[in-house]
Amino acid sequence: MTLIAIEGIIDPQVGGFVTRGIEQAASDGAGAVLITIDTPGGLDEPMREIVKSITASPLPVIAYVSPSGGRAASAGAFICMAADVVVMAPGTNIGAAHPVVYGVDLSSAEGEKVLNDSAAYLRSLAEASGRNADWAELAVRQSLSLTADEAVDQGVAEFKADSVAAVLGEVDGFTTVSKQLVVDTDGATVTEAAMSFRERFFHLVLNPNIVYLLFLLGLLALAYELANPGIGFGAIAGFSALALAVYALYILPVNYAGVVVIVLGIALLSADLFFPSHGLLSGSGVVSLIVGSFLLFDSSASFLKVSPALNLTLAALTALFFIFVVRAAVSARRLPDQSGRNAMIGEVGYTRSDLDPMGQVFVHGEIWSAETVDGEAIPQGEEIEVVGISGLMLKVRRTV
Repeated sequence: MTLIAIEGIIDPQVGGFVTRGIEQAASDGAGAVLITIDTPGGLDEPMREIVKSITASPLPVIAYVSPSGGRAASAGAFICMAADVVVMAPGTNIGAAHPVVYGVDLSSAEGEKVLNDSAAYLRSLAEASGRNADWAELAVRQSLSLTADEAVDQGVAEFKADSVAAVLGEVDGFTTVSKQLVVDTDGATVTEAAMSFRERFFHLVLNPNIVYLLFLLGLLALAYELANPGIGFGAIAGFSALALAVYALYILPVNYAGVVVIVLGIALLSADLFFPSHGLLSGSGVVSLIVGSFLLFDSSASFLKVSPALNLTLAALTALFFIFVVRAAVSARRLPDQSGRNAMIGEVGYTRSDLDPMGQVFVHGEIWSAETVDGEAIPQGEEIEVVGISGLMLKVRRTV
């Protein structure tokens, strides 16, 4: 038996992983597929991809909602209803499948179409698997949820089990409704499929909190690079973080107004460094960051929002970053250059040859070509002061 774990938001990486795992299980000659589910929901397209792979698989597919405290909400409920067998761990729940639609008002005519489509879809999946179709429809229309015991009692789940081993014991000999397969788990060994590194990485990146963190870090890195130009580490880090954030924002339901407000917040914080406003610009910038992060994702689902705690924390840290780090970098740039060629101005040395008005001088441990500023002839061995530089020629005068 192949075990496939779904944890967190259902996104394209999870969709691809589960689909590949189901297909690979059939190729490897596995007797069944066990999908463990703990998800608040996710995106519609990868959910439907998983549902199609489950219904098309020649193997019995078992959905196991676990561990205790876990849930199969929203998209997770659709995946469960598509499965041949549903088992729930104690302390889990299933349902709340009201559609999460991006940029569509569900009270509008278009929203009503989306709601009807989702309700009919979940109902059809439940009917095909011999489950409670009336509940399935209400789970969409009224966001109903059931506990593990209630799900078994109301014909939404077939069994309740507290471990994978218990699941194997419960489902052994069960005949599936839609595929008419007899589940044989007697003596079965469980092999867990693993996400690739790429899938794990981008699954992490597609977390809304991580997206906002990357977006903000990218902007901060670029702001620091502009305030303190150097060898480009800030620019490289900034563009890398922004590239990942843009990829995620392309996949997730982004609200571009939120993006604009966040960028405006960084601009206001930057402006306060050059146009002192007694904190007015900085305060406006912090408020813009907070408002922008709340607007960033166009979804009513809590799992597709930036955490309020993270939002406020990052706003405070960003303000401190500008106050102490970026401000220091800007102030350093405003200081006189104390290194390189300009450091020679004001240095005192002596002539190694007659200056009439050109010759050689010894300054700062080195021999330089020099010219007197007023054309005055200065004999060899006289003390001179550097008052300017033109190319590789020092401009000097006799010390007083």
